[in-house]
Amino acid sequence: MSIRKQLQPIIDAFRARQPMRAKSLIITFFGDVVSQHGKEIWLGSAATALQELGINDRLVRTSVFRLTKEGWLEVDREGRRSFYRFSTYGSLEYQRAAQRIYSASGESWQGRWQLLIPTNVAESQREDLRRSLNWLGFRSISPGTYARPGGDLDSIRDLLDEFNIETGVILMDAETSTLTTKKALREIVSEHWKLHKLAADYSDLIRQFSPLEQVIAKGITPSPQEAFQARLLLIHEYRRILLRDTPLPEDLLPNRWQGTVARQIVTTLYEALAAPSEAYVVGELQNLQGKLPKAAASFHQRFQ
Repeated sequence: MSIRKQLQPIIDAFRARQPMRAKSLIITFFGDVVSQHGKEIWLGSAATALQELGINDRLVRTSVFRLTKEGWLEVDREGRRSFYRFSTYGSLEYQRAAQRIYSASGESWQGRWQLLIPTNVAESQREDLRRSLNWLGFRSISPGTYARPGGDLDSIRDLLDEFNIETGVILMDAETSTLTTKKALREIVSEHWKLHKLAADYSDLIRQFSPLEQVIAKGITPSPQEAFQARLLLIHEYRRILLRDTPLPEDLLPNRWQGTVARQIVTTLYEALAAPSEAYVVGELQNLQGKLPKAAASFHQRFQ
């Protein structure tokens, strides 16, 4: 018995989305797969891996070329063959995503906030800074002011170093006053963090992937290629939502938050898909040295 009946609607939904966002899927591919298997891949292998998801050879090559121009990827050439890997910038960007996607949270919130106010940031850096701040959990709560609940200083220090703007922002600590009701705080968070839209997106992910989770839970093992496709689309769809989400304490979230349910499904499915998908990656895909190596130790620590 195959999982194709449950997997095909997921593939079809991705292929039907317009625009398809091939570049975004390729970033997921490099972050979730290539970064764990030697960090570099032959372009021909990337095209082979993605073609059944609706991204043909020409679109892969165009997207990879654009990602290289945008600073996400770097290329080495050996004869007529090209080998791609994350650039330093691309690796740092995906590492921020990886902390959100694969790491368990569970920290208790003490009612404290961090406020960040850019005061001297070049126009050319502002959009990249905003995106990076989003990955760290910040949202714009008023013009020129970003906030996040809790948070550490190391991640902010690393970000300021990366953008070389140590003196270009002001960082403040704040505390929720006892005069602020939980209802009022939840309403503000729901508005600025767009929780209603996020809840709908998480519900869609649950609806898409629950049938696949259920059939695998019955003991049906996907083929290596099916597992690879399911794993890549699972992380791609989850990452797509997390681009707009941020880690929030339970006290600030609605009751029966759909993001928690989605997280449980993603964790369970990823663990079930890890071994068979790795068999496809090391058996079929190539880098300059030949077949891709086995996964790094960090791969087996995901969602732990």
